[in-house]
Amino acid sequence: MSLTPEGKGVAPRTAARVWVIVAAAGESRRMGLPEGESKQFLLLAGEPIICHSVRRLTAIDEVTGVVVVLHPSHVVRFAGLPVVADQSKPVLIAEGGRQRSDSVRAGLSAVPDEADVIAVHDGARPLFGRHVFLDCLAALDGADGADGAVPATAVVDTLKRADGDGRVLRTVDRRELWAVQTPQVFRAAALRAAYARPDVSGSTDDAGVLEQAGATVVVVPSTQANVKITTPADLPLAGALLSWETEADV
Repeated sequence: MSLTPEGKGVAPRTAARVWVIVAAAGESRRMGLPEGESKQFLLLAGEPIICHSVRRLTAIDEVTGVVVVLHPSHVVRFAGLPVVADQSKPVLIAEGGRQRSDSVRAGLSAVPDEADVIAVHDGARPLFGRHVFLDCLAALDGADGADGAVPATAVVDTLKRADGDGRVLRTVDRRELWAVQTPQVFRAAALRAAYARPDVSGSTDDAGVLEQAGATVVVVPSTQANVKITTPADLPLAGALLSWETEADV
């Protein structure tokens, strides 16, 4: 991983064509929304969550374009939002499938063949830091020959493994454990090859798909501020963090 003295990210030495797939086709069941609604369209500071995610990505100089993967019922709704038309970079739309792996494959089909790097980002993570994205890009350019780089935070809580009745079986050593976030950044060829394998449905993230294929993935330090909006309690937290960002000018 390459860092400046201030710990901020730096771009790879050679300019790469970087595309980002935004996975936003989930059913949002844990938000308790009415059937057919999606957390991606809940308002954060007066704007749909998905718009914050897309705008942050297109504002990064190194990003060439974005593919937003949505539930088929939400495609027209998203296409009518100003964030699609107002960008100077292409914002493409693809229809997602039943599982995350289906949606990522749909996104890969829409990414131009000439892409050198493909990142995958959760649409419900609207507060990721630009410097973390650049750190992930720089990690691909490092001497270790990584195929992927993922933002993550070291686990700080004590972890317990328990049985179905809640009885503690043992305390888990947390020293090598990381909580992984997005955007996850990959060499395009490695990501396409991993998703070309027949069964990738068991992975909970895209780095796991590469790991199953034998690729090398490294973690890049991130912050707890890169929250994923999953439950109703996460939305006011994201709003507070966004206000803090604005006031602190970070």
